Amino acid sequence: MSSWFDNVQLGFDMATSLTIVGAAVTWIIREKKQAEAEKVRGINQQVRSTSLKKVQDVLSEMEDKFSLLINETQTYENMIDNRVRTVDEQLDFSRLNLAIKRDSNFLVKAIDRLQAIREELGQFYELIQVRRYSLIPLLDAIEEGDKYIGVFQQNIDEVGDAYNKVTSGNVSLLKELEIIISRLNEEFGDQLIDVTDDVKKELFQKISADDKYMQPIKSIIFDEDYFYWVQRFVPSGKEDDYVEKVIRPSNIEDTDLCSEVIVHFILALIGKNHELISQVLRTASVSVMKARIECKDILISLSAISHKLVMDNNGASLNNVIIKYDSKEYFGRDITIR
Repeated sequence: MSSWFDNVQLGFDMATSLTIVGAAVTWIIREKKQAEAEKVRGINQQVRSTSLKKVQDVLSEMEDKFSLLINETQTYENMIDNRVRTVDEQLDFSRLNLAIKRDSNFLVKAIDRLQAIREELGQFYELIQVRRYSLIPLLDAIEEGDKYIGVFQQNIDEVGDAYNKVTSGNVSLLKELEIIISRLNEEFGDQLIDVTDDVKKELFQKISADDKYMQPIKSIIFDEDYFYWVQRFVPSGKEDDYVEKVIRPSNIEDTDLCSEVIVHFILALIGKNHELISQVLRTASVSVMKARIECKDILISLSAISHKLVMDNNGASLNNVIIKYDSKEYFGRDITIR
């Protein structure tokens, strides 16, 4: 009898021991997994902290560069935009025209400002291009880092595009226009006031027959870098034809279209004169404004990335944070200058 009881007791003890051992093994495995998870979380947190510091360091650098850029853009934009009004939904350049006529240094000062903007914008672009080599690997190491990188890289590309538009020919076009217009005013100054149709016809014949005018005119209308402005003299719907059949071929393929543009351009030189320079200055101002906003986008995106790195459990997507920061309640992307 005791032997049977001993066997039962032994079996019970063995089962209990196995249960205890099993529980211990389970606990050890669970603790190991938890330790590994904690280690991973710790590493992720460390990576996030490192990334956050780097993003904020870069943001601080870019803020300083942006401030310098704003100082230059504001000087130029105020110089031009304060002299251009909208009347009956049309731009009125009369005040800007007058400033150009009265102040012989006005255009020189405007060009100097544009060149200063170009330099500051170039430095901003170069700095963010260099910093991406340290930022992107850190962002790539965190969860959904590819989304952060995508937004960041897109902003850099947009700043590059804005830089190209600001520097794509505004300064050189202004210089070439100024040469032609100054030459015209020196030779025909008195005749360019209240021009009658007969006088306009006479002036047109003189200008079109004189190489000292036609060479610089052709230099402008055949330059693709200037097409963004020259296209206003191209008949509507013929813009692509003008590029493909007049500007790009080694021999002009559509001489009628070419002649029509030359006629429109010469008549504008006679009838509008300084206003042509005003148009380019205004176009440049719009490009400057857009470039300023693109640079601001870099700061907003870096701020949004900082937010996401801090609030790693926040359900808001990076894109939604950027949209929120774009609003007037935060950084006012399209409203405030800084």
